[in-house]
Amino acid sequence: QIDALTTLSTNPFKYLVGPRILAAVITMPILVGIADIIGIFGGYVVGVTSLGFNYAAYIKNTTDFIEFTDVTSGLIKAAVFGFIIALMGCYHGFNSKGGAQGVGRATTNAVVSGSILILAANYALTSLLFSE
Repeated sequence: QIDALTTLSTNPFKYLVGPRILAAVITMPILVGIADIIGIFGGYVVGVTSLGFNYAAYIKNTTDFIEFTDVTSGLIKAAVFGFIIALMGCYHGFNSKGGAQGVGRATTNAVVSGSILILAANYALTSLLFSE
């Protein structure tokens, strides 16, 4: 299929890689924001119903302790991680050879290299964003 794009004088990197990376960079912060809201709501439900916390105190303490830098750093990290995930998937996918077995190897390599790069990026971003 990539050869067909090349035959049609379409740049496969611009046509396939660019939109995937852009989509990952945009959607990962949105997903993290949704997950954060669900997590806070889940904590509220468990705290109020199971642990007997006062609902007003939970909301007040939650809003008091959540800092703007915590939210922004999480969203920045999500965008960077989305970039890494999409880039590794595209890189290993474009360089796969050997049919279905090659695709399986490329998938494994993309997951492993993406995970290692995310750990390194997490360390670097945490050091950068939270250094005082």
